[in-house]
Amino acid sequence: MPRSNNQRRIRADWLLLVLLIPGLLSGLALGSRRHSLEAGNRSVEMVLDYAELQSLSAASGIRMPIILKRFEAAGVTGAAISEDLLGDLAATSQVAYIQRDSDAGPLTAIRISDKQLAARVFRALNARLTPGTVLAGRESTFAVRAAPATLNMMGIGLPPDAVELVHESGLDVVARLQNHPALTETAVEAAMAELKRTSVTRLICAGEDVFGFRGLVPYAARCIKSSGLVFGSIEFAKQKGDARMCEELDSEFVRVHSIPPAEMAGMTPRTAVERFARAVKERNIRLCYVRLPETSGESPVENGLAFVSAISRDIRTAGYEMGAARIFGTMSRPPLFLALMALSAAAGAVLLLCSLVSLSAAWRYGLLVIGFALAAGLALIGEMGRQLVALVSALVFPTLGIAALIGPHFNRRTQEKSAGPKAAALFIGASAVTLCGALLVTGLLADRPYMVKVNQFVGIKAAHLLPILAVIFIMAAGLPVLGKPFSKVWEEAAANIRKVVNHPLFAWHALAVIVALGIIGFALLRTGNDTGVGVTGIELRFRSFLDRLMTVRPRTKEFLIGHPALLVGTAFLLTRRRTWGLPLVALGALGQVSLLNTFCHIHTPLDVSMLRAANGLALGLLLGVVVWYIVDALSRPKKTSAEPKGKSTTSDTI
Repeated sequence: MPRSNNQRRIRADWLLLVLLIPGLLSGLALGSRRHSLEAGNRSVEMVLDYAELQSLSAASGIRMPIILKRFEAAGVTGAAISEDLLGDLAATSQVAYIQRDSDAGPLTAIRISDKQLAARVFRALNARLTPGTVLAGRESTFAVRAAPATLNMMGIGLPPDAVELVHESGLDVVARLQNHPALTETAVEAAMAELKRTSVTRLICAGEDVFGFRGLVPYAARCIKSSGLVFGSIEFAKQKGDARMCEELDSEFVRVHSIPPAEMAGMTPRTAVERFARAVKERNIRLCYVRLPETSGESPVENGLAFVSAISRDIRTAGYEMGAARIFGTMSRPPLFLALMALSAAAGAVLLLCSLVSLSAAWRYGLLVIGFALAAGLALIGEMGRQLVALVSALVFPTLGIAALIGPHFNRRTQEKSAGPKAAALFIGASAVTLCGALLVTGLLADRPYMVKVNQFVGIKAAHLLPILAVIFIMAAGLPVLGKPFSKVWEEAAANIRKVVNHPLFAWHALAVIVALGIIGFALLRTGNDTGVGVTGIELRFRSFLDRLMTVRPRTKEFLIGHPALLVGTAFLLTRRRTWGLPLVALGALGQVSLLNTFCHIHTPLDVSMLRAANGLALGLLLGVVVWYIVDALSRPKKTSAEPKGKSTTSDTI
């Protein structure tokens, strides 16, 4: 007996589903490797500013060696020492300039009364400037062929007494070098050699530029690597040349979090503590550059010790240890794994089409072959290609979950007697499909440059907006329509869209559209780290509460908006109430795209992303079920004696 069209379609769908499995397993394997790298790198440094410690010593009357020892016992691992600049020495009258006219250009005589300092400055300038630029004089006076404005920005190395004192206290020294316009390759080499000679192994650039900006960043990166230094990149600081430096270092650096003094002044210590702990736990920060909340007052030392102790305690509670920060190890993505994940992305795209319209076997597998060839070529050709395949996965799978599982109920003709459990099951199923896309994104971008944010997922806002628009289009077109020729489906879809466009717009329709667009637009503005949209104090306190309650805070737009809306909207569709069901399902797509977006932030540890997603799904499911049963109880029409038994009076409105 010949098989029916429906049987053939089911068989073809199963073949496409089977083709998803190898790519998903490849993504799982690469995700597991990434998790192992993250789990093996749990050492975090906490560094204080040496100048702040000096101020603390002066205000409290406690000698620096004692200050350093006490903070070491509280969990501090190092002190950041800034390079001495000639301009600073001149401002404190330790160095005096005398500018003279010269036929060969500007000439500045430098007079230094302290012979030891004079010898140090002379050696530093000789090592950093081209031969013949520094002219020897008598005793503590010499000349330099440069203007005072140029000399002011020149560094002469870290203060030796400060370096020695920090090392004797058992702490690491973090060098803070200042870039300057007259920097040369010779100066870069001299600075690196001096740091190596004094056993300094950490470097965080001071000022608005990285060391070597502009033209010497690649050379400085090579010198940093050859000297065995660990470079610290400060997140959110936007130092000029930082992105280029991190690329030139081949992602061999550690991420640094710091709160600027001006921001620290308006922040409570508890908020600052939570911010440092969250940066370590959620963004792969391995060095915390901590500014003390106060360096004067009644008890500045005790308050400072309590502050850093709280940071250390919260970091340890999160499963980390205080110690020398380490660079993340390398990862490899075998070409076979990339090709298999490309196959899964192509199969997912074909499944999405098949969930909307009926396609013959020739069309299905023809599109699959074309899609696989294109996706595999992109995935194997380079990093941008892999990013594009990841973006396609992020677009396809949230849409597929809603279209394939909830889509058949968009035009439901029968009424479900118990809509709640089935709506919950469909919500879980759609979320599982979305997580398949997240697994592919995780595998495609499983590499160290993404873990330290040198590379990022491309198209984050598109991945949020386009699946929502796709779901709205599917609804407006009257899809899915199966079992009809494609030409007929296309005519019906066009007619349905014309009906929607020409439909009279009532006031409540306009209000609902404005509210929905406002929610989606606000969510889009809040995507990414540099959103430009501030967070209110109430929201910060709410986030802090959720962090303490659930270890990892779920995303508000998921558990409070998207997930409940999808579940409740699906339940409305199951009870044939499309007027409310369709808009809520469209809004619920926001939760699905946000769920997948959680895994697009590769610089967030994988276990944190998994816990965030699980917490959001659990809370959203619970809230959706509660809201549905309340709404259903309030909206269910009461039966009257005149009504025949078993007849439903549920209409297409609430």
